[in-house]
Amino acid sequence: MNGRNLFGVVLVLVLGAFIAFTTVNRKVSREISPDELHQKIIEKTRYFTPEDVAHFIISEDPALQLIDVRDPKNHNKFTLKGAFNIPLNELLKKENLAYLDQDAYKTIFFSNGSTDADVAWLLATRLGYKNVYVMKGGMNAWIEHILDPREHSVIWDRVDDEMYQYRKGASKFFGGKSDEAVQDNAEDNKPKPKTPTKGKKKEVEGGCG
Repeated sequence: MNGRNLFGVVLVLVLGAFIAFTTVNRKVSREISPDELHQKIIEKTRYFTPEDVAHFIISEDPALQLIDVRDPKNHNKFTLKGAFNIPLNELLKKENLAYLDQDAYKTIFFSNGSTDADVAWLLATRLGYKNVYVMKGGMNAWIEHILDPREHSVIWDRVDDEMYQYRKGASKFFGGKSDEAVQDNAEDNKPKPKTPTKGKKKEVEGGCG
């Protein structure tokens, strides 16, 4: 067993123990087996790139639900448009499970990097919640790829150019990396209060899955 697989197995066991001692309502959870979770970890289908997320936001995708799992201080400083702040250590609180217990949205977790968002995904997936994902690289990648895109490739080709042009367009849409833009976005992006109805599935018309 290589180091990566061993890490996955150990992480699954640790998460299983953590979940066992939480106050999660077992009636609304549909836990998957550690083997299933380990397979999902290996497949890495949980990731959306910052460019994917930028596209969802720009197109006002009604099926998008962004959850910022950072602490409130970081969230209030700067976050993604429309994101809800549920710190990682509060994700499994009873009042927050309604954000996970639904089928109408694709829920994308993000943090500064990928680590905390990955843990949020693992917890939600282990409990059987569907349509949960991670923004790969988190806010660090968002700043590098969307707010301050640069020509990084030594060998430049058409695909690189198309990606760079897209990133420049997205950067303009989101206000770039200036301090003023960051501060303005921090205020504009504070989400309106949302109280999901416990035990009911949310329905969205015309959204992409």
